[in-house]
Amino acid sequence: MNISDLTYLLNKPETINEKQTIALENVVLQFPYFQSARALHLKGLYNQESFRYNYELKKTAAHTTDRSVLFDFVTSDDFKIFQQEVY
Repeated sequence: MNISDLTYLLNKPETINEKQTIALENVVLQFPYFQSARALHLKGLYNQESFRYNYELKKTAAHTTDRSVLFDFVTSDDFKIFQQEVY
């Protein structure tokens, strides 16, 4: 997986297919603390209704700082996060 593929999936996570999920799994194996890759891999498993989803959810949740954002990302079809301005 190259950087342009990863960037595309970050912008359109609902399009992750089985081949990309496998590629993301390889990225996670190489870089176990790469939170974005873990979240995308989990989203791919969720989209495919994989039996491995629950197992990977536990591992991804352990690497995530805000689990509510992770839940929204994985379960929504059109995820958007709004950044709040800090004054």
